[in-house]
Order: sequence, then structure tokens, then C-alpha cells
Amino acid sequence: MSRNLLPLAAAFLFVAAAAPSDADAGQKSKRTKKSQKSKKSAKKSAKKSKGSNMPKGWSWPPSRAMKKLGDACLARLDELGVEWKKGKKTRKIATPVVVPTMVFGGVEVKPTFRDPPFTMDCHLAVGLEIYGQQLYALGVRKLKFSSIYRYDNVTVNGAPRRTLSRHALGLAMDIRSFVDAAGNEAFVLEDYPDGNELLLNIEQFLNDSGGFRTVLTPRNDPESHDDHFHIEVKVDFTVPVDRDSKKPNT
Repeated sequence: MSRNLLPLAAAFLFVAAAAPSDADAGQKSKRTKKSQKSKKSAKKSAKKSKGSNMPKGWSWPPSRAMKKLGDACLARLDELGVEWKKGKKTRKIATPVVVPTMVFGGVEVKPTFRDPPFTMDCHLAVGLEIYGQQLYALGVRKLKFSSIYRYDNVTVNGAPRRTLSRHALGLAMDIRSFVDAAGNEAFVLEDYPDGNELLLNIEQFLNDSGGFRTVLTPRNDPESHDDHFHIEVKVDFTVPVDRDSKKPNT
């Protein structure tokens, strides 16, 4: 080979060595596709996670069915004799109401540090009135809560999740203590670990009532719910409403 051709041959060999083989290119393509698939899967999972904590039939803005059920709920409050006012439009609360007295079923519901008014979804107000009567029968005369509406995500076992909390829908309440007819106050933080009978009875009743999702307490979530009972009223927005009575069909 002539001296003039030597540089060209060296350059060719360098390019050939640097260029990826068909096998390398195939592996790179597979890795790219796998990465893209993984990202899509993560996005899909995140989307699913965001909506997984919503009640059946829930959507935003509220659907026609949700609005009808909201009207039926307000009519139910009137039937139960609960004095209520229309709450101001609040992010993600379908049927916002305010109950000025904050007395439900004879049980006084007091805040621990927040100031009124307390906006909540109508369905929570109905649940508190109905099951408040039964709490009264158990000996409860007062309960103290730390929050109802707050716009945040779920926290379970000390870890935040990507799903929206039902506090953000105005359907949940965090209860710190209960006061009985004799004036004795049972605090979740101090008295639940000691097996306080009133607290254990209330927990059992709420779980058995059928009106609430599983109550979060120090028993099932000691990391995030060591000092309060987290209750969420059950709502099904897929239940059809009778047009004349504006009540859910049963």
C-alpha cells in the first residue's frame, strides 16, 4: 500500500470502530422503547392514582347527576331539621354548606384551633346528623376536631400519596377527642393506647355503621393517625335521583 493511502485506511478503521454495530443499535433501540414504555406506564399509574380515592361517579366540574344528588342532600338536611346555609364556592366541594350551630344529632362539634365558618359537603353534614344521634346514644355529648376541609393529598403510614384526600372534597373530618355525658374527655393521643372504652366503642360503631369508610385510627395507621380519628362519609354519585322528590332512589 502506498504511503498516500495509509491515512485513508487509518481513518476508515477509526470510523468503523466507532460506529455502532447492528446489534448495539438494536439494543439501544430496545432500551429507548423500554424507557418510553416505562414513562408511559408511570404516567398512567399516576393518573390512576390521582383518581383512585374519589367516590363512585365523582367528577369535576360536578356532573348533572352530582348536582341532582346535591339538591337531594339539601332536601334531606331540611327533613332532618338541620339549620344550614349555602357555603361559598370551594375548590372540589360539590355541594358546600355551613351549619352555624355545629350541633349534629345532639352532639356539639367544636374546633380545637380553627375559626368558623366550617365549609363542608352537604353529605358530610347529613352523615354527622344521622350518626351523631347514635353517638349521642353511646354517651357522646361533644367531639373536638382539628380539620374538615383542607386541600391536600392522602398521607398513610407517614408517607404522602398522590391521591387527593377526601378532606379536599369536604367529606372528611379529623377528630381529636370526645366528651361523654359526665364531662370526661377522652383524647385519642393519650387515651386510645390505654384502651379507653369510649374511644374503642366509637371506633367500632363508626366502622360498623356503614355510613363511613374504614376509620383511620392509631390502630390501623399509627404513623399518620396517632392523635386523631379520621372519618370519611360514604358517597355514591352514581345513585339515580327521583326527579319529583329529588331524593336518591332506594
